[in-house]
Amino acid sequence: MALPAFFDPIVNAPRWQKFALGVFGLVILAAGSYFLVLSPLEIKVNGLRAQRSTVQRELTEARAAAADLARVRLEITALQAKLETMKERLPGDKDIPPLFRTLTDAAFQSGLQVSLFQPKEGRIHDYYVEIPITLAAEGGYHQLGEFFERVAGFPRVVTVQEMKMAGVPKSRTPLRADLVLATYQYRPVGSPPAPKPGQPGAQK
Repeated sequence: MALPAFFDPIVNAPRWQKFALGVFGLVILAAGSYFLVLSPLEIKVNGLRAQRSTVQRELTEARAAAADLARVRLEITALQAKLETMKERLPGDKDIPPLFRTLTDAAFQSGLQVSLFQPKEGRIHDYYVEIPITLAAEGGYHQLGEFFERVAGFPRVVTVQEMKMAGVPKSRTPLRADLVLATYQYRPVGSPPAPKPGQPGAQK
């Protein structure tokens, strides 16, 4: 089949011109293929790579957050267990009078003669109320030691904050002990904050 007449200059051209024309045509074809096909694909691939990097970063952060969440949950569980233990050792409002009776009973059972037992106004702290108790009793060293041993065995927390001892002349009891005990009452979460120094109820 004969080529159209406008191809005659190309057919009759020297070989080097045909070669240059062929190379030029390949360059145009390659450039067209790149700009029309490959360039959009490359842009799309780069976009997908960026999305993959973002997703991988978010996945890593999510895994770290999940691990941290598990740690936080374990810490919360441990704190709740400690809180329950603390509640068991700190009396509530209804448990205070029985605790006072238990203290006086422990003093009498130890052989002490109690002349003063006076709970005082509680000192409010953030999570508990400290309730001082003034106790004056007479007896011997052995009876006083037995009383302290009984108090140490209480399920509720009672501490000895102050202790003064003096001999009692002309008495069947060798000494007098002036004690300041303290018990502690749990303050539930959501209670008003502890007063600042100088406010009523603040610890001096």
